[in-house]
Amino acid sequence: MNKKKILLFIILLLSIPTIALAKGGGEDVKFSPLMALGLEAFITIHMSIFVFKPLADMIPNYDSKTIFWTLFIIRALFLLIFDFFVTPWIVIGDFIFVFIGAFVIVPLTKSMTKGMPPKTSNSNKIQPIQIEQVANTTGYSFAGANNGIQDNRVMLTPASFDKVFSLKDDQMIEEIIKRELAKAGLDPKTKQMPSDVAKRKMILNIIFAVLVFVSISSIFIHFPIYVYLLELLVLTVFFIVTRKYSLIKYLKKQLKARPGEKVSNIVMNTKSTLVRDRSIIALLLALIPAIALPLVIFATPKIIYEKTEGGYAVRYYIYGLTNATTAEIPETYNNEKVVSLRGNTFSNMFFLEKVTLPDTVTEIRGQAFKNCISLKEVNIPKNLQYLGGGSFAGAISIKRIELPDTLTELGGEAFKGASSLECVRLSNNITEIRGNTFEDCESLKEITIPGNVTRIGGHAFYGNTSLAQVNISTNSKLQEIGSSAFRNCDALKEISLPNATEVNSKAFKGSPTKIKRYSTTLLNPNNTYNKYNNYNTTNTTSTYNMYQYNNSYINADVTFEN
Repeated sequence: MNKKKILLFIILLLSIPTIALAKGGGEDVKFSPLMALGLEAFITIHMSIFVFKPLADMIPNYDSKTIFWTLFIIRALFLLIFDFFVTPWIVIGDFIFVFIGAFVIVPLTKSMTKGMPPKTSNSNKIQPIQIEQVANTTGYSFAGANNGIQDNRVMLTPASFDKVFSLKDDQMIEEIIKRELAKAGLDPKTKQMPSDVAKRKMILNIIFAVLVFVSISSIFIHFPIYVYLLELLVLTVFFIVTRKYSLIKYLKKQLKARPGEKVSNIVMNTKSTLVRDRSIIALLLALIPAIALPLVIFATPKIIYEKTEGGYAVRYYIYGLTNATTAEIPETYNNEKVVSLRGNTFSNMFFLEKVTLPDTVTEIRGQAFKNCISLKEVNIPKNLQYLGGGSFAGAISIKRIELPDTLTELGGEAFKGASSLECVRLSNNITEIRGNTFEDCESLKEITIPGNVTRIGGHAFYGNTSLAQVNISTNSKLQEIGSSAFRNCDALKEISLPNATEVNSKAFKGSPTKIKRYSTTLLNPNNTYNKYNNYNTTNTTSTYNMYQYNNSYINADVTFEN
């Protein structure tokens, strides 16, 4: 591979986490492409020079390039997943890991690999192996000038050679190694291993124990389910790969590393370094604290705070081993008010049933209770002003929500997929019901739209199959109903709207809804906006068969209320 291709490959790998960081997923946090490129370039260069390359060079008898690029790609994939699906702030952890790797992991690995045989250059091709065998010689003999030539050649057939040479290269090497092991009095299936392998397995056992510790700890931090599946896959693959050891495989690597040395010498040198395999015992001893420590650390719930304007915000709630069903946020922290819940504070807590919040909280950010599938009860603070997008998305067990009139902003998808939600009381001071806010709330039967709402966004009540009544007052300021806002609302037979409300052509698609209009003429006799030439009235609710409107004929039934 020439230098241009290598440079192009490095740029490509660098662009993977950079793109993810720039588009960032888990929170409303995004970096500009230029800033993302600068951060990733800075961290990647230092990570490669001070962590990955030293680690790759210190592990003997393995291809340094393979190890380096494996570490590089694993890091890129890790950043890709976290930047897109969890939080782009993982870049800070990546930066910190450069220092941990350079000043902790590399020196630790260096001390543990001290005394191992030096790394030798590898070759991808199997080099000729020196085999101790004497071949028959042939030649010509001359009895005299007149006696002619006497042919003493010997005819060789396949049977004249050792059958091992008819095998494939890999099989031939294994067979030769087995013969040399037998001569040295060693069983190819022996449980003993070279001392350098034992040290490497010790390092791998420590890494595996750390991964187990991280995986168990992440359960309490309530990541999305795919993170746990990924962790399980990594642990499984890591365990299987590190357990696959045999003396023959080790000797084959030694032969490739030292192609000019005799097989017998390599076998005898290896025999002198064999030690008892204690990796299983070491692994068990490492796993005990790896499993026990998270259970001790997270025995009780933990609340992580961050300073914000007006007090403190709850950055993350970590439930404990002893209590996974209820959570309570205090009014104060460090003698200051708790005023906010950050995004994903309680998200993906599958066993959480009840949350108690103080009235000091004025802000609940996006996805705070997302996918809390067991959540049935949460008190909304009396002074709440902001409820972020997706706050209760996927909270399929909650049945009732009452939003105070202090609330002025309700984010989109706030209750998307809350399929058990039956009763909602909206704030009178919100001005918009954004897109997908109540999408797929299949149990919602009735909703009152506050008079100050000017717009109902697309898909706002999409798929509310039980919604039978939408209450909109005669003095409503509603100006627009977006596309598919009430689509597939099977129980919504009719709806009354102000005359000024614009309705998207697909707003009620798939719904058997009859749209009726309030009369501005009847409400305000002096208003000349609507003039009907022909109409009939009945009692307090007047139904007009509207034949002519400003000299334009309209085929529609319109209902007016006194």
